[in-house]
Amino acid sequence: MPVIMASKTVSYTDIGYYVDLNGLHDKFPHLSRDRGLEIYLVELRDEQNKLIKRLKPFERLQLKTDQYWNKGLNKNVLCLLLPENMVSKFNIGKNYKITFIIIKYDGKPFLPLENRIIGYNTFRVSEYFSKIEANLLLLSLEQPILNKASSYLWDAWLRLEEGDIEGARTAIRNSLDVLKQKFLPQLILLEGAEESSEFPSKLRNLATAISNFLHYGGPHPGPAPKSTTELTLSLTIDLIRYLAIALRQGLIVFQENEK
Repeated sequence: MPVIMASKTVSYTDIGYYVDLNGLHDKFPHLSRDRGLEIYLVELRDEQNKLIKRLKPFERLQLKTDQYWNKGLNKNVLCLLLPENMVSKFNIGKNYKITFIIIKYDGKPFLPLENRIIGYNTFRVSEYFSKIEANLLLLSLEQPILNKASSYLWDAWLRLEEGDIEGARTAIRNSLDVLKQKFLPQLILLEGAEESSEFPSKLRNLATAISNFLHYGGPHPGPAPKSTTELTLSLTIDLIRYLAIALRQGLIVFQENEK
């Protein structure tokens, strides 16, 4: 997960609550006010730290950064603005603790393929994530085709959580189809790469092999096993994460077709 953070509502204005981001700003001083912040809302607690709501699935929100005057620090401090409609929807009050995951800042992935935890007792919240959820949260990617393939996997996970196994398998197939048709055929290896020239085709074969797990291969007595669907979902997550890391490290190059 890029950044999981817990902080409190500290000030109320006529447009909503401010959530203190000073701890985040200390670690990432380049962050500034009036920028878009895309988050997953994970958990809400009241002023006595009593759990109000743990969201499942996480609520995805588009918010903005701002500044507020921190009397204790005697300076303006970076904050996150929770608009009035969100405050009303979740009945948020002063000194409530908000736990959220930052996935994008100013329209770009925030710490893709990395994991940072900020805020008191936030490690406790991360323990509630399943392995699949934690791995999916790492896939906040800048490469648009990989990002699209990842979005299908989020859909697959949500459907799986709701018991829609058939829908989950369809979403995983869609993710693999994006990889096989739009990404993998356009990979090239740099000169001097240790992998053989057949490596891109082997990746396509791997994606096809994962897809084959999603076909029943004949009559079956009911819905496909959930465990098999979880296996293909995990394998596809690992494949996308590998491709993203390989691109970042320059092991492979994506070359778009000229139109």
